[in-house]
Amino acid sequence: MNSKRCPACSATNPERARFCMECGADLGVAPAPGRARDAEPPPEERRHATVLFADLSGYTSAAERMDHETVKALVDRTLRRLGEEVERFGGTIDKFIGDNVMGVFGAPVAHEDDPERAVRAGLGMQEAMAEVNRESEERNSVSFLLRVGINSGEVMAGAVGDRYTVMGDVVNVAARLQGAGRPGSVTVGGGTYRASRDRIAYERLEPLELKGKVEPVPAWEATGTLEAPRSGSLRSETPLIGRTDEAALLASLVDRAQDEGRPHLVTVLGQAGVGKSRLMRELLDSVEGPEAGAPTVRRGQCLPYAGVSYIALVEVLREEFELHGADSPGAAWDRLLEGVGALMDELGQPEAAERTAALLAMTLGIEPPGGVAGPGAEDPQRMREALFSAARAVIEGICLRRPLVLALEDVHWADEGMLDLIEHLARLVQGPLVIVCLAREELLERRPGWAGGIEDSTTISLEPLSADETRELVAALMPGAENGGGAVVPQVAERSGGNPLFAEEMVNRLIEEGTTEAAALPSTVQALLAARLDSLARTERRLLLHSAVVGQTFWEGSLVPAAEEEGIDLGDTLAKLEQKDLVVTSPRSRIAGEREYSFKHILIRDVAYGMLPKAVRCRKHVEVGEFIRDRAGEQIDAFVGLVAEHYSRAVSLGAESGLDPDVLGELRAEALELLDSAGDAAAALYSNGEAFERYQAALELTDDLDPGSRARIGEKQGDVALRMGRVDAAVAVWERCLEHHRTSEDLARVA
Repeated sequence: MNSKRCPACSATNPERARFCMECGADLGVAPAPGRARDAEPPPEERRHATVLFADLSGYTSAAERMDHETVKALVDRTLRRLGEEVERFGGTIDKFIGDNVMGVFGAPVAHEDDPERAVRAGLGMQEAMAEVNRESEERNSVSFLLRVGINSGEVMAGAVGDRYTVMGDVVNVAARLQGAGRPGSVTVGGGTYRASRDRIAYERLEPLELKGKVEPVPAWEATGTLEAPRSGSLRSETPLIGRTDEAALLASLVDRAQDEGRPHLVTVLGQAGVGKSRLMRELLDSVEGPEAGAPTVRRGQCLPYAGVSYIALVEVLREEFELHGADSPGAAWDRLLEGVGALMDELGQPEAAERTAALLAMTLGIEPPGGVAGPGAEDPQRMREALFSAARAVIEGICLRRPLVLALEDVHWADEGMLDLIEHLARLVQGPLVIVCLAREELLERRPGWAGGIEDSTTISLEPLSADETRELVAALMPGAENGGGAVVPQVAERSGGNPLFAEEMVNRLIEEGTTEAAALPSTVQALLAARLDSLARTERRLLLHSAVVGQTFWEGSLVPAAEEEGIDLGDTLAKLEQKDLVVTSPRSRIAGEREYSFKHILIRDVAYGMLPKAVRCRKHVEVGEFIRDRAGEQIDAFVGLVAEHYSRAVSLGAESGLDPDVLGELRAEALELLDSAGDAAAALYSNGEAFERYQAALELTDDLDPGSRARIGEKQGDVALRMGRVDAAVAVWERCLEHHRTSEDLARVA
């Protein structure tokens, strides 16, 4: 079989191929600078891959009748022919084992359709056996049958000895499926079937009893390829398409709040990537401006493990009062007091300025100077009400100047206190206020009664775009769609499933690779983003993976150890990632003196994070925790929750990856102290739900927690449970604490 070798990655391709099936490079040109694969071996990573095993049936009987040299030559020739099918569809030969061949798709380089490629390779192997058998029957009067087993899922990929390979249950099941299959067949597992059923014809088999598996394993037999698929499987200025009614509704609600002088809560719900942020941007672009009477816009974002209570409120306050991370505690307090004082003057309450500022300073991690009356140790419920009243007063002061739009993103990740505050403001603020909350459906799972009882409340549910709308979006994103590129538009639109993010990312990759080949299009978001990450230069890709450990938001300084370890030019590589629209620079930083970045889409961060081995993530989480603790300085109380989150994740990952017990013990002790402190910090802010969760995480950190510490933390957890009205939970915790004190004869505590 004639073939072409890729100039970028050295993979073998069919003679007529125009683009490399391994890396997507143009086979007619030399690789562009930075696109060639690095000579060094791929690093250890967790990857989603598809594993293929093919076994020759009839080898044993042939060996009994033929000279062993002849048998070896025949088997070798047959396996190499089968291997050509693996390489033809973009897979790699992992190994030849006796009369078996093992192929891998998705490692070290992912494609958007690795499961489908593997099945096509398996079917191609069966076709190739007819050719092989004709020749072997003529020469040696012998023929073979072939069984192929394929399975998809997460594997550990990396060097074992001096050879790159993949390991994991996915590999074992693929081998078992091959052994259980019918001679002449291609048998696949559930993951492979689901990812390729739109393009491959299957017959369902009875669940298979496989060695090492407790439950029968669902399996399917591939019978051929489909002539047509059964179903469908930019940049910063993505056009708004298919959301005209929703955009008009949002704009009208802002006008209504301004006319009526009343608050309105708007919740925009939808799956990740469906266009919530794009709709928000359209609203803000239409209302924000210097004109007299134009609304003031303040933004806040909730993070999955921000570690800071009321984080969205904190961002709103920082933007309103121009508080910067580089400010000294004294300068930050002066600026806060000045801004709050001006608002209180407009409300006719100048005497309340200092106390209001002191209440808000708690959420900002700012310590008022000596002589300023702090909030005091009031009743917890009264303190919570005081904090909410202070926030409401500031919001009302802003509304006196101009209508206010609070744009809050990722509210499904908000702490319980923040959710309560949003509803409080929507109910009680006197003035023209619109609170726009973007959230996934998980918000309603956490809060089934969200916005209940709020008179002026609107929920907008965003559904995927229609087929026509998606095609229009893709055509608008793709340069030159009307001159040649248009042929790929319907295919991109079909595979995106109406999700604007998926469509945008598909087009991004096509633009970056300079191709309009439909075969290069990702079929799922996991495969799409993994394939896009693999298309980056090594330094860009590795830095992105390390950034993912820090979180959705990360700081340049937190990546210095990784950059030094891997020989990466940090500033230049971050600039390239920003140019490729994978990360964006934040307008302000939560950490003084540090440039802050964010992943453009959290799905990119999730895929990148999942690729790093757990042992690496464990070590990196500790590094990040120490970085934050070092940079926080005197404001550590505002960041202790975030540091605790990184340490607790390090403990979990360390346990799963077999970290040395002594080292793990030290990590647990540090994480316990941090979680305890984070619970105390949240309790001090009367974010009771957050405090309860922090204390619970501390109690669940290890089964070996000494009884005294368990009782001490449990008592505090009981206190916050009572504040939340969870009397039964509080009593249950306290009873366990009392039992400890009785056992230890701490009669004073029992009394």
